[in-house]
Amino acid sequence: MDNKDSEAEIHPLKTEDVKPQENHENSVERRIVSKQSSRLSRLSRWRTAAFFISLFLCLIIVFAFSFIIPCPERPVSERTWFRNYDNAAAYQFLAIEDVNEDKVQDVLFAFQASNGSSSFNRSCLDEGLPSPCAFIAAVSGTNGRALWERPAAEEVEWMECGIKQLGGAEAPGCLVVGKPVSLTAVDLRTGEWAAE
Repeated sequence: MDNKDSEAEIHPLKTEDVKPQENHENSVERRIVSKQSSRLSRLSRWRTAAFFISLFLCLIIVFAFSFIIPCPERPVSERTWFRNYDNAAAYQFLAIEDVNEDKVQDVLFAFQASNGSSSFNRSCLDEGLPSPCAFIAAVSGTNGRALWERPAAEEVEWMECGIKQLGGAEAPGCLVVGKPVSLTAVDLRTGEWAAE
């Protein structure tokens, strides 16, 4: 570097001639670099545009489907509910199953009364049983609404629910052993039964 400085002092005009040549070479290099960078900048602009367009399309699809396909409405669950059966005596049986297929566990129970609840107005005489008789009932787990109830036998000796494919049915069912000797299969979904 000292040699260049000393030559510049000795021949000031010569160094000025050398500098334009260097500047010319540098400008040619700069043009090549600027062309490459402009190509890259155009490419990066296209990439940025493609990214934002795809992001925008994804957001449109998400918002469209969130309004077109809404979440299924679930029944409002009451925190506590109460169900009263007048002049009824409960059996020591209680089962928890999803009777109405709403993904909330429902309550199955047996009680003895001369008439069912006011929801169904069923009596023992409707099934050819002496009064009082045993009823089987299913109550919704969300709000305590009676789903179904049926007179089953004069008295319930034993009962088991949640038996899969009972009698070839797809839905689970309950087996009820009644007194005098009777065996009843009850479909959990409908409450319909078949006695043997």
